[in-house]
Amino acid sequence: MIPEFIQEYFVDPIKYGEGYNWVNTLTYGLILIAASYLVYAYLKTRIAMDQKFYYSVSTFILVGASARVVKDMNVSESYILVTPLIFFLIFGITFTSLIVTVRIWRENYYKYLAAIGLGLFIFILGILIANAQAFNYKGFIYIVVAAVAVSVIVYYVSRFLNFKFITKNSEIMGGHILDASATSFGLAMFGYFEQHMVPGLFINLFGTPFVMFPLKIAVVGIALSAVEDVKEEGYKTFIKLVILILGAAPGLRDLLRIFFMT
Repeated sequence: MIPEFIQEYFVDPIKYGEGYNWVNTLTYGLILIAASYLVYAYLKTRIAMDQKFYYSVSTFILVGASARVVKDMNVSESYILVTPLIFFLIFGITFTSLIVTVRIWRENYYKYLAAIGLGLFIFILGILIANAQAFNYKGFIYIVVAAVAVSVIVYYVSRFLNFKFITKNSEIMGGHILDASATSFGLAMFGYFEQHMVPGLFINLFGTPFVMFPLKIAVVGIALSAVEDVKEEGYKTFIKLVILILGAAPGLRDLLRIFFMT
């Protein structure tokens, strides 16, 4: 028998797609912080957390985003593909792939790790295409064009202002701007609703989902500025990877979801 509290705040939101509440939002946030620390503590003496690590692991963002859409399209009914359970699934796949490739290929592991991530993404994308009933090209174009345009503007404004913490992390800012774009157009044009508590609060406050653009730019900019003060390069890279995941994963998921009209 599941306690009523857990049923109401954790099980039902997953089972019925009710979105987030303040209880599970804070709980998942604490779990993310604790899990990130433990993973970093384990990896820091075993793997050099450099740019090769960063970009090879980031290919699994594509895996997680596309796998989530498999559930959105009802290709699979498994709750393991629902947030937050899918995070544990993708983490398990990524972590296992990382350890295995490091054991086998040593310093060249990143090539094979990236190949696994991209291979899985292509496989899942094939499943999505095969099961798609229609394609929303207009939504896809709106989201991508807006995300690219805003990202370019932010980049050049940041370069003019000498905000190097943004210009040298343009893929992170771009990932979050993609999330803002997909959220904005999804809510404004395609009948979706915001599941997350904090964005929903600001959207209701300002009366438009497009507030996500300045909100994301401000929050991510502050976060990247703070990360630059971290002295240990490996830890800095790891934190940046986590920030990238938090923006690019939901952004890509929403983009694919709108494109496949789920």
